[in-house]
Formats: sequence, C-alpha cells, structure tokens
Amino acid sequence: MTTLTSDDDRRDNSLGTRGLESQTYPTATFELTEPIEIGTTPAEGEVFEVDAAGLLTLHDVSRDVTVPIQARWTGDRIEVVGSFEVALADYEIEPPTGFLVLSIADVGTVELNLLFEKAS
Repeated sequence: MTTLTSDDDRRDNSLGTRGLESQTYPTATFELTEPIEIGTTPAEGEVFEVDAAGLLTLHDVSRDVTVPIQARWTGDRIEVVGSFEVALADYEIEPPTGFLVLSIADVGTVELNLLFEKAS
C-alpha cells in the first residue's frame, strides 16, 4: 500500500496518514478460502473465467470477497487478470478531504495481474 501513486506527490504523501493510512496499514492481503476449480485442463491459449473466493484484509479489516478472474495457459506459465470493487466503508476507510481532494468515490477498484510459472 505504501507504493501507490497518483498524479500529485502531495496527494500521495497524504495517503500515508489519511484515507488508506498506509503508514499505519502498509499491506493488504487476499487469501483464498477455497480452491479454484477449473474443471478440465484448458487448451493452451484458451481464456477461461472462474471466481476466486477469499478473504481480503485491508486497513486491518477482513471481509469475504469473490473475485471474477480470467486466466490463460501459455504453455510455460498461467496469466491471470481480474478486478473487483471495494466499498471503502466496509473496511473502515474514511475518504480523505482537503484542498487537493475535490471528491472521492465511496467505492474503489482493485485490479490484479498475476503470472504463475513452474518452479525450476
């Protein structure tokens, strides 16, 4: 959480103490709570969609979430992308206010891009 950036250094610095409070809560985690079932092995290059059920911890608050993901096997790795919305109030995050913040949505979007490679 401490490496998030925007288009304004002053805004980025304030995230450390307001809003996300990344100085106090420097990490967010997502932990699967059940295996991801894909059925049969997909063909190489085929994109398939599944849901990943897990526990998202943000701002020291944990909630069950379901993340819709798309995955593709490329032969030597699996590429995974997904996104889901998070209501800030669900994680006890108060939107920051001030002259640098004109408005902020009540909902944020978490995006992920993962690459899985077989260990050597």
